Amino acid sequence: MRHRIGLVYLPGALPCFESFGNLPTDLVREDGFVAGKPASEVLDMIIIPGGSLVESQTVKDNVVREILKMADAGKFVLGICSGFQILSRGTDIGRLSATPIIREGLGLLDAEFKPLICTDQVKATIVGASCLTAEVGADVTGFHCHTYGKLALHKNARPILVSHTKRLNYHRDEQDLVSGIANKEGNVVGVIIHSLLDQNPLIIEGITKSLDISPEELGEIRAANAKLLREIKSEVGIATSIRSENKTAKKAETAPLLLVTALGSGSGKTFIVTGLAAALKKKGFNVGVVKVGGDIRDVVPALYMIKEPIRNYSSIKIGESGWKPLFDAVADAGKDYNFLIVEGAMSAFTGLLMDKVERPSSTAEVAAALDAPTIVVVGCEKEGIEGALANALNYVKLMQSLGVKIKGVILNKMLLSYLTDEIRTVMKQAFENVGVELVGIVPRIDLEGRGAIPEIEIKYEEFGAKALEIAESYLDLDRITALAAPARKMAIDYKAFSEKFKSSLVKDYKSNGSKGGQEDKCL
Repeated sequence: MRHRIGLVYLPGALPCFESFGNLPTDLVREDGFVAGKPASEVLDMIIIPGGSLVESQTVKDNVVREILKMADAGKFVLGICSGFQILSRGTDIGRLSATPIIREGLGLLDAEFKPLICTDQVKATIVGASCLTAEVGADVTGFHCHTYGKLALHKNARPILVSHTKRLNYHRDEQDLVSGIANKEGNVVGVIIHSLLDQNPLIIEGITKSLDISPEELGEIRAANAKLLREIKSEVGIATSIRSENKTAKKAETAPLLLVTALGSGSGKTFIVTGLAAALKKKGFNVGVVKVGGDIRDVVPALYMIKEPIRNYSSIKIGESGWKPLFDAVADAGKDYNFLIVEGAMSAFTGLLMDKVERPSSTAEVAAALDAPTIVVVGCEKEGIEGALANALNYVKLMQSLGVKIKGVILNKMLLSYLTDEIRTVMKQAFENVGVELVGIVPRIDLEGRGAIPEIEIKYEEFGAKALEIAESYLDLDRITALAAPARKMAIDYKAFSEKFKSSLVKDYKSNGSKGGQEDKCL
C-alpha cells in the first residue's frame, strides 16, 4: 500500500460521524505520530473530522505541527466542519454571548466562521477545483450539522462548494451559501458538508486521481480502513479506555425501541439519552439513536460516545422539520441496530396544535403511531420536586389518554439531600398508581457552564463522560432495557388525535366549583 491517509483521533472529534469514503488507514493521536514516525512523514493525506475540536481545544502543538508540515509540503489536508474551523483564521463561538468569543484557527484557509445553524440534508454545486475534484459545475449531496456555519471569506479564500440550503436558524430560509473553500494551491481544503466523500463517487474519484491511487490499491486501503474501524468502534468515546463488552446475542427480527421525551426543553433529555446510549454500548448492545425532527445536533453527543454515524434515517420528519418519514426511518434503523433509542423534540406536545402542516407534527403523535414504549424525563430544578411531580403525573395521564404507551419516568436534576425514605415511597407509589415505573432519580450536577450543554459551546468528551457516569450510577438500566419493545405501525387519525388533545385541555381541567365561581376549600 503506497498511500496512507490519516484521521485525527482526539477527544471532541467525531471519527465515526461519517465514513470519509472508507479512506482513512491510520489514526493521528495527540502525539502526532503514526506507526512511530511523525504523521507528516508517513501520510499522503490527513482528514480532520467534525466534532467539538474548536470548543474542546484538543488539537495541541504536536498535531498542529504535523498538519502545518503536510500543508507546506503540498500534501493533502481536508477539514470537515469543526476540522474546517481548525484550518480557518478563527471561529466566533459566542452564539449566546453578548460579545464575540473568538477561537483562533491555524490560518491555512483565509476565512472566519460566525454563528449560523443548519441541520438539513443539502445539495451543493462544485464551483472550484481542488484536490477533491476538478468537476466544476457538478452537483453533490450531503448534510449540514453545525451551529457556526456562516463563512466570512478573505482575499486568499477560493470557494469550491456552494450549498443550496432550505432551512437556517430553525426557519425556512432558502439561500446559497459557500460551504467549501481551498487555499491557492488546492491541497488544503475545508468543507462544511458532512458525508461528502460517502455520497458522491466523483469526490472519491477526484481524491484517488489526485493521489494517483489505482483501483487495486484502493481495495487495499479500504481493507485497512475496515480493520481501523473495528479498532475505533470498540472504544466508548475517545481516549477513555472504556471498551464495549462482546455481546453475542442474536439480533432480533425487529429491534426493541424506547422513545425518550420530556416535559419541555431544558429537562435534560439529551443528557439522559447520551448516558443511556453510552451505557448500553458499554454493555455490548449495538445501539442506534434517532432524532424526532430536524435538529440532529441533539443526538451528536450520543453518537460521539457510541461511535455511530448520522444516516438518512437519523432524523424523523415531523411537520416541515426532519428528513425521513416516520415508519421508513424506524424500519431502516432496525436493520442496522439491535436496540433503538428515539429522542423526542422539545415537549411531547410541541407542534400538536399546529394547523395546515404535514402530520405527524409532534413527538406525542410519533409515539402513538409507533406504539412506542416511552420514558418521560422530568426536570426538577425549576419547580422543585413538588411541582415536578404534579406536572409529571398530569403529563403522564394526558399522554395515556391519547394512547401513548408511557412506561417509565426519570426524575432529573433532583436535589437528593431533599429526599427521605418516605418521599421516595410516595413518589414511587404515585407513579405506580398511573401504571408507570420510576426508573431513575438523577441528581443536580454542574452542567450549566459553557462547554456542557448542546446549545453553548459543547465539549463532547466532557458531556459524554459525565452522562455515562450518571447513567450507570442513577438509572435502572436493566429495567429500562426490559421496558423496550419493537415498534408497531399503528393507524392514527391525526386530526382526531389533535381534537382529543384540545378536548382534554378544555374538559379535563374544567373547574368543579360551586355557583358564582366560589370553590369548596379545605379548612
